[in-house]
Amino acid sequence: MQIELKLDGRSGPKRLASVRKSVRWLLCLVLAASLTGCSLFATAPPEVSYSKAVNQALYYLEPWSLDGRVALTGTQDSWTADLAWSHRRDDEQISLSGPLGQGMVKIHLSGETVTVAEGSGKVESSGDPEGFINQRLGMFVPVTSLRYWVLGVPEPELDFEESDKGFTQAGWTVAFQAMQQVGQWLLPRKMSVANDRVKLKLIINEWTLHDGKMR
Repeated sequence: MQIELKLDGRSGPKRLASVRKSVRWLLCLVLAASLTGCSLFATAPPEVSYSKAVNQALYYLEPWSLDGRVALTGTQDSWTADLAWSHRRDDEQISLSGPLGQGMVKIHLSGETVTVAEGSGKVESSGDPEGFINQRLGMFVPVTSLRYWVLGVPEPELDFEESDKGFTQAGWTVAFQAMQQVGQWLLPRKMSVANDRVKLKLIINEWTLHDGKMR
């Protein structure tokens, strides 16, 4: 880069000082650009890819919760809802806002018992959690396995096969389109769970781990 400065004899001291100040500022700017690869703008952080190995310790993480949005599509029906999921050992609290044209639906799983409370005040319980929940949703959703899948890990008691973006397990393809760094953990941001009849998409906007909120 060549900088050419011309001053005529009529330039006064104040004008000359101002020009010198501008030249010094320009030279500093050029030097800064050369030290950063001639780029004056910060580059975006690289995309974080899914890695099962990184998340092994998440099997022992207690407690956690997430907030996001879920879309469920079946062969004859589909719906979307805001999702809030809070997990503690042997205890799941799942809130769905707006599925099937309804208001809030709260699902509580404790051991082998599930309780579903609707916004209308109707409350029902069952000793068959997955069967009861899926009857209410109108589609089969593997809730027990999903408790692990949302963390980015397979259910530990079942065989699975790894893929580029996730894994397949129990007839379901689990794929992670985007991951996010949450403290020391690498957790899903966008994911999908699908078989030949049902597809579930989940976007997680916020994670809370160990009672400390992290985005």
